[in-house]
Amino acid sequence: MKRLFLLFLLFLSPFFLNSIDLNLPVSAMQNATSGLNLIFPTPASAATNPAICISGFESTGTQLFSLAELPFYNVHFAYRFGSFGLHLGDAYLDHEFYQENHVSLSGCFRWQEISVGLALRMLHNEVTGYHDASATLFDAGMFWQNGAFSTAIAVHNIMQSSFLETELPVFILWESCYELSEKSRISLGWEKENDFDFACKFAGRYDLFNLLTILTSYQFGPDRIGVGTVFHLQGINVTYSVRTHQYIGLTHYISVGYEFGK
Repeated sequence: MKRLFLLFLLFLSPFFLNSIDLNLPVSAMQNATSGLNLIFPTPASAATNPAICISGFESTGTQLFSLAELPFYNVHFAYRFGSFGLHLGDAYLDHEFYQENHVSLSGCFRWQEISVGLALRMLHNEVTGYHDASATLFDAGMFWQNGAFSTAIAVHNIMQSSFLETELPVFILWESCYELSEKSRISLGWEKENDFDFACKFAGRYDLFNLLTILTSYQFGPDRIGVGTVFHLQGINVTYSVRTHQYIGLTHYISVGYEFGK
């Protein structure tokens, strides 16, 4: 099983240390939408873009690529008061030989149609027999909405922090969303990591009745398909999603969340 895990790391990156700070989806919604947030923002969205703050609580669990040896857990809490918003979250990837933990604290400010946010992330990574170290990273984001149209951009690791004297990757995430009707939305975006090609994505959302939402997405480079369902149960959202990978198994996510004020 250790051999299978090392193959997993090799699929993610040609260099071992570049596998640090994996930028994994932090919720079942993001797994279904290939990381696009605006099509269905949740309390966990602030972990990807600190300018997006949805008041509430969200907890997520998954086994990456259907491997029982790679559980990944997320807990996120966000609260908006007036023009300000705060988010506290934790993401933990656990394996016998590899552990990675992100504790994030972010704040945002909204003025009219524009929201800006800044996040502080404490990253701890341990690979048995190799290293046990930590790093501090900063993320920034901006969100703009005008009627049915919204757009957002986020930059992870804006200070180009290093881990064990190796520079951690910088991620740029952009997306735009358009509300076609009261029940449907479409979203388009891309993700860029330094030294890697652009990954383009698009997603769709359709609300069936008041109790069910369908989410789907497609990502180019690598080619991946995501689908998910959200069950709305008296203010509680239960989300299940599955996402493909070109070379590894399916990844199933489940999230339970509650949004304040709904």
